[in-house]
Order: sequence, then C-alpha cells, then structure tokens
Amino acid sequence: MSLVVRNLQRAVPLRRARLREKVQAVTATHGLCHLLGFTHSTEAEWQKMYQKEKQVLEELSKHTGTRLQPLSRDLF
Repeated sequence: MSLVVRNLQRAVPLRRARLREKVQAVTATHGLCHLLGFTHSTEAEWQKMYQKEKQVLEELSKHTGTRLQPLSRDLF
C-alpha cells in the first residue's frame, strides 16, 4: 500500500507583522474576558462572553481598520 499526500493549495503571502498584531488583539481580548470572569463552558455563558468579545473587537476594528472576530465565534 502506498500513500500520496498532495498540497493543492496555492501559496498565499502573509505579512507576519500584521497577522501577529491581529492575533494579539484577538488572544488579549479573549484572555481579558476570562480575567474579568467570563467563561464559555455552557452555551449561555458563551453567549455572554461572545457578546463582550465582539463589542471590544468591534471597537478595536474601528481604530485599526481591520475586521476582528471573537476567538470563540463558532464554539456552540
């Protein structure tokens, strides 16, 4: 038996500095919500945390000109 793995994706250039900034703005917001007592163990808790993350990231998006989404967007 033989196995062939092919990567059929085309190369997409990424600017690491901009990616790092976005990830930090997201990882920081999510972590801050946890420090403020928000959790996402149940769907109800997730809804509250998601809304808070979304609110903060929407405000940051206005200042940075990017579209930032909560880390836990598709959790439930």
